[in-house]
Amino acid sequence: MKICFHGTADEISLVAARPLMVLLTARDLPRMRVFELYHSRIHAHPHREHYRLCALMTETTDEGRTA
Repeated sequence: MKICFHGTADEISLVAARPLMVLLTARDLPRMRVFELYHSRIHAHPHREHYRLCALMTETTDEGRTA
């Protein structure tokens, strides 16, 4: 699955520094899912200090392996 994050340089650097992401779900069980980010790219907006990080993400198992 492809995912994109938009934000400032500081916000994007926090996301880019983490190879794993934890997403909390509102209705689904389990309520917490762990995803691995890979093939990430960062794009800068040409006129502002905004950036976009796009990456592929795959859900991982409890042992940290991709499902």
